[in-house]
Amino acid sequence: MPFESIYIQANSPLVTLDIKRRIQASSKTVILESPEDAQAILIIQNAKLKKSILSVSGTGRVREFQLRYSITFRVTNQRGRVIVPDTDIEVSRVLPFSDSAFLSAQAEEKMLLKDMKKDAILKLMDRLGKVK
Repeated sequence: MPFESIYIQANSPLVTLDIKRRIQASSKTVILESPEDAQAILIIQNAKLKKSILSVSGTGRVREFQLRYSITFRVTNQRGRVIVPDTDIEVSRVLPFSDSAFLSAQAEEKMLLKDMKKDAILKLMDRLGKVK
């Protein structure tokens, strides 16, 4: 990370927590609790999951879903000057579905979502690492 300190602003505490953990684990950047002293402010504008039907069988039963997790963010300095403009990161996965294995499909969906969030945050970190 090219910043000595950063403040994370997000509507979701879970998104903030995931990003904080990743920054703390992979860099020496200090995460501050207020934006006043932060060298950079990471603003998570949107983090959402979308689930849509990808394919159906001949009888009209769902066979696959597509899961999409997206994060929209930007980075500013203390004065509000944009360092990284609005950036979208999207990760998608295909989730096979079977009526007979409904419970295991729910567990697989949770695992995929967790993996997708991790991938999206790693992409976000990679983008922040390229800031000059």
